[in-house]
Amino acid sequence: MELYKNNNALIDYLKKHSLSNWTEKIYEKNSLIIDEYEKAATLYYVVDGVISVEILNEGKCYISSFIFQNDFFGLDSFSTFKQKEHGIRVISDQAMIFSVSKQMLFQLLNEEPKYYELLLTNFADIFQRHYGYFNFLHLPTTERIKDALVYLSDHIGIITEAEHLELPRFITQEILSKFCRTSQSRVSVSLSDLEKSGWLIKNKVPITIN
Repeated sequence: MELYKNNNALIDYLKKHSLSNWTEKIYEKNSLIIDEYEKAATLYYVVDGVISVEILNEGKCYISSFIFQNDFFGLDSFSTFKQKEHGIRVISDQAMIFSVSKQMLFQLLNEEPKYYELLLTNFADIFQRHYGYFNFLHLPTTERIKDALVYLSDHIGIITEAEHLELPRFITQEILSKFCRTSQSRVSVSLSDLEKSGWLIKNKVPITIN
């Protein structure tokens, strides 16, 4: 979680304002928060949980990025495009999502302009993640899997008693195959190779990095 961004300050401000009309809702695993063609008119914030941005390419479903605790999403609500081609889905067991309408957000930000910079910082970070993803796709499969595991462990890894990094159980071969744009069988082979090399302690869920 990128705690250096004090996003909770903005959320607390919105919650305390009598006009904000915000909501906070729990979504179950595999729930779509925004479907593939729905254009958001709302800004969302992940209070807890992990969600993914899904895109369809030639009939196949891929994950283009992950959205973690303390992240905002719904950036397309600010776009002039009338339609999009990605959905937002919960991949953790549950996710708690805060939301506020775009119009109400603007009204409240005008009263506290200092939060504009915080919001722009979050949007810039979203773009940086996407730019990094395009470079990542050119790597060989095993390197792609390795980079994906490092990236995920940085955000949601759990340090075990033996001081190894354990990923949550919802980071499966299926999730990795969608993110790395490869087959589950290739993911399985790559995970086995990484375990044989000693880089992984465990190649089955929960995947554990040495």
